[in-house]
Amino acid sequence: MPVSRTLSRLQALVLGGIVLVGMGLAVTGLFAVGSRGWFGKAPLHVRVGFRDIRGVEVGTRVRIQGIDAGEVITIVPPEAPEGPVVLRLALKDDYRQLVRAHSTVQIVSEGMLGAKVLEIHHRPLKPGQRDEPAAEDALLPSENSTELADLLGQVKHMLEGIGNGDGTLGKLARDPQAYNALLDLLQQGRNAIVSIGQSADAVKQMPLVRDYVEDAAGLLVRPNCERHRQYFAEAELFEPGRAVLTPQGRERLDKLAPWLEGLKYKGSEVVIVAYADPQTTSPSLARTLTRQQSEAVCDYLKRQHAIQKMGWFSSRKVTALGQGINPPPLPERDPLPPARIEVIVFVPQG
Repeated sequence: MPVSRTLSRLQALVLGGIVLVGMGLAVTGLFAVGSRGWFGKAPLHVRVGFRDIRGVEVGTRVRIQGIDAGEVITIVPPEAPEGPVVLRLALKDDYRQLVRAHSTVQIVSEGMLGAKVLEIHHRPLKPGQRDEPAAEDALLPSENSTELADLLGQVKHMLEGIGNGDGTLGKLARDPQAYNALLDLLQQGRNAIVSIGQSADAVKQMPLVRDYVEDAAGLLVRPNCERHRQYFAEAELFEPGRAVLTPQGRERLDKLAPWLEGLKYKGSEVVIVAYADPQTTSPSLARTLTRQQSEAVCDYLKRQHAIQKMGWFSSRKVTALGQGINPPPLPERDPLPPARIEVIVFVPQG
């Protein structure tokens, strides 16, 4: 006599959960298939013939304007030697109106050496041709594809032409006189660039111009002067990453003022230069920040301590220079903070 067993409450809950999960997966699968256009809608089938389908197989994707629109479902071998290989394509119904009777199909690569895909292109209508949608199982015209081997062949052909003296480059390579003339022209151009650079350097030294041109080497390297220097780490004077003096920074500059006062000699000049950490990732921002920091120190010392004044009617030049991540023109002997501000006084010898 068969024995019937009733499920416990826990077993019933577990069984019900399994059934619900299974139904949910089934519904999700149906929606996924439907979203691909193969469920509930009849796809559009078209054919296209190619002389060579290297890299194409069943399942190869078909795209329209870059959109995944279908796939290759059948490959039909040619009926005779050198005949076309016919591909049968299944396209989603959503893109049916985009496939016209005059549309063309081309085999392309995803990238230079990527997998093959088929692309459907829309070409201008020819005279007398009508714009009609592609019919079911219509045979679309194909386009030749540009392969890497074809490109390399074209490059090889071009190089062979140059070697044979064809074209402008070929004639230049085969004609020593033209080659030497080109070298002379390049040398003249190089000499002209050097001359322009020398002229620019001369212009920068003119009295009316040099005050407006930042020449780090000219400002910081003065063999005919005695150099007196004090330096501060950036953190000793400024808020982090800014050109704002801290109260402690202003105190340090106040203590520096007597030293500057003691170096007020005739012809002396003051240069305040700021350097950024060479490891900074943005050289342009570092250049801007160091320029603003050097100007902040310069303005404070001139405003609070009149370091530019030499007497009632005379003054000395005070220059602010932002070097960014650029190193000093001359190598340093002593280890210095990478991000720093230097106050330098140049006093003429004798």
